Amino acid sequence: MKTTAFTIYDASAGSGKTYTLTKEYLKILFLATNDDAYRKILAITFTNKAVEEMKSRIVSSLYEFSIDTTSDKAMELLKDVASETKLSIATLKDKSKAIIKNIIHNYAAFDISTIDKFTHKVIRTFAQDLNLPPNFEVSLETDSLLQEAIDLVISKAGDDVNLTKLLIEFSKEKTDDDKNWDISAELLKVAQLITNENNSEEIKEMSDKSLDDFGVIKKKLQEEIKQLKVETSEDGKKTKHFIESNGASLSSFPKYFNDHLNNIESNQLKDTQKKYFSPDDIKVLKSAKDVAIIESIIDEIVSQLKSIYDKLGKVAMYEAFLQNLNPLSLLNTIYQEFKQIQEEQNLVSISDFNKIIHNEIQNQPAPFIYERLGEKYRHYFIDEFQDTSVMQWQNLIPLIDNAFLVKTILVSKEH
Repeated sequence: MKTTAFTIYDASAGSGKTYTLTKEYLKILFLATNDDAYRKILAITFTNKAVEEMKSRIVSSLYEFSIDTTSDKAMELLKDVASETKLSIATLKDKSKAIIKNIIHNYAAFDISTIDKFTHKVIRTFAQDLNLPPNFEVSLETDSLLQEAIDLVISKAGDDVNLTKLLIEFSKEKTDDDKNWDISAELLKVAQLITNENNSEEIKEMSDKSLDDFGVIKKKLQEEIKQLKVETSEDGKKTKHFIESNGASLSSFPKYFNDHLNNIESNQLKDTQKKYFSPDDIKVLKSAKDVAIIESIIDEIVSQLKSIYDKLGKVAMYEAFLQNLNPLSLLNTIYQEFKQIQEEQNLVSISDFNKIIHNEIQNQPAPFIYERLGEKYRHYFIDEFQDTSVMQWQNLIPLIDNAFLVKTILVSKEH
């Protein structure tokens, strides 16, 4: 029977996704010449509940097929499999008995698992290459580890002057923003960025920075903001002086334009309030006597405002960065404690799995990975494919790519 190399099922809830997955899995088993084709199938999903559901559906279907009193529901599936495999009902029933017996005697090789469990298997296989101790433990409770790291950071308040000051500032910021007064809970929200692979490179980049380093950055930003505000205020004065020194009157412009210039001069204009980007944006009162003069200098007025707006943009960017500097400083401190806890307790957080193996297996030839795993998968089922992260998918590519041109890969996607 001709099969495609790659199949995507885009299924919404209640549309029969599990039925389709089960049917496609069973078709591979029945079309194989041996009774242990399940050994060559890797089925991955995201929760233990989904794993048990799929395993249960496959085993119960094989059992139903193998008995004489097959239920109506199972018979419907059996007929679909028969139609698509071109095998008779009698043949499928006989093969079901042999396959289910084989699975029962080799249940550990019936490889339907969560993606984290499979990644753990790969890490165990490559533990020596990754310089991991052979007896490392896996921590599934990432938030518990983060909370332990946070508690250690808070416990140093009062002893470490810089850290104490930072925690007080962070707490005040949250209170001012009407956020949770519980600093531990707020720090946990920040700390969860540590286990998000999308932030892994950025966190790694700043991992060698100390609180003093962040303090230097903070001081530099504050100085830059102060200087830019002095310059924009002066630029606002210069623009008004430019208009009047060329013989035009500020009273020839609407009040809101003059208010705009006054707000620039008093550092009251926000980055979001920029509005004069072209000569057409600047209006002149109908009663103005100096329209011709204003028209001759309006391009320069716009140019000067553009320069001011550029500086306001920098101020806004620096202030935004400054606003997040305290959380970033604490995030880095928590990260250092988090790593220290793992080292001391010989733990590897499950959130680190994908990051650990990403660089290791990306450049390894697929046969080498298979040899280490002790398996040779020829078919791949990835349930809930839309939930795979970029890194998880990239970690699967070396395995899947090897089988892509010759064997079926079933990927299921659910909205």
